[in-house]
Amino acid sequence: PGAGGGGGGEGVEAPPEATAPPTQAPPPEQVEEEEDEEEEDEEDEEDEEDEDDVDDEDEPDAEAYRGVPPAGVVEGLMMMLTSPDATEKAKAAAALCNICSETDSNRELVVHAGGLPSLIDMLKHPSPEVPFMQSAAAACICNLAANINSKEVIATSGALEVLVKVLRSENQAAAAQAAGALWSLCVDNDMNKQRVADADAIPHLITLLHAPDTFAQSQSAGALSECSIRNDNNKRLISEHGAILPLVKMLRSQDLSVQRLSSCALCNVCANHEANKRQAREVGALPVLVHLLSSSQVPEVLSPVAGAICNLSMKCADNKAEFIRLGATDVLRHLVTSPIPSLHGNALAALEQLELG
Repeated sequence: PGAGGGGGGEGVEAPPEATAPPTQAPPPEQVEEEEDEEEEDEEDEEDEEDEDDVDDEDEPDAEAYRGVPPAGVVEGLMMMLTSPDATEKAKAAAALCNICSETDSNRELVVHAGGLPSLIDMLKHPSPEVPFMQSAAAACICNLAANINSKEVIATSGALEVLVKVLRSENQAAAAQAAGALWSLCVDNDMNKQRVADADAIPHLITLLHAPDTFAQSQSAGALSECSIRNDNNKRLISEHGAILPLVKMLRSQDLSVQRLSSCALCNVCANHEANKRQAREVGALPVLVHLLSSSQVPEVLSPVAGAICNLSMKCADNKAEFIRLGATDVLRHLVTSPIPSLHGNALAALEQLELG
């Protein structure tokens, strides 16, 4: 079964897991398949998914130039990135973020024309007088990384390591955007998933799960979900650093993006990983997932929840028995009738797991 888009290379244990893209410039979603288990990514279809735009009240032209901008606009904004005026630089980054939110040609133009060094410099040396500078730069990099051909260039430019440093900053808005940028870099790029782990980003992403801001929570959950796909070492690191309990708590959030992305993360982190399935059960994930499955009316939430139930129950008799005891089977039978392909597929995959043998 597949839910959410693009496909993967690993087997699927459950329906695809759902992962949403970052805030100002979220990455596309995808579905990873394993031998019998599935891991989900979200592509370009959820609330904040795909790419986000930076809204700057003082920069009215940023939104006007989304899509294909008039000739010379990108070049002019690139020049502004090197301005000695900090506010002008930050506004240019915000405008480029929006311009690059939809069009690959714009993303490639900014990268190939040398925009990265200025964006990285803004991350390293933010102006205290322009609080949105780091956020705008990180969001812009997030959108640039949505281009499959630019991920390697960005990751090896020094941006990845600087983004990890921003994760640790007191500027929570910037940290959330940095998490989104790391998420974007990892979509469809297994090497970047390893680079994120090597840069010690995982513990800091997990710390961000505890942030009071729901956007920061969702972006960090999305990044953790993405970097666990096709990477057993990252799954181990994510669980060893204590991510599973806060992800379960996030399922109870009133924020739909937090519900969706925490479900996706649990789905992917537990796919094909016996120890993580056991830990999820021990910290109380199963009744919370079944409650959300029974109470939510939102397909974008229900699909990854069904995917998580599928992956958690596959090849795990204890989890399977507990899901049946909690009444998941009846709810899944109802959801299988959904006309929405991702929800139908994930619900069917989960139901088949629970009814096996």
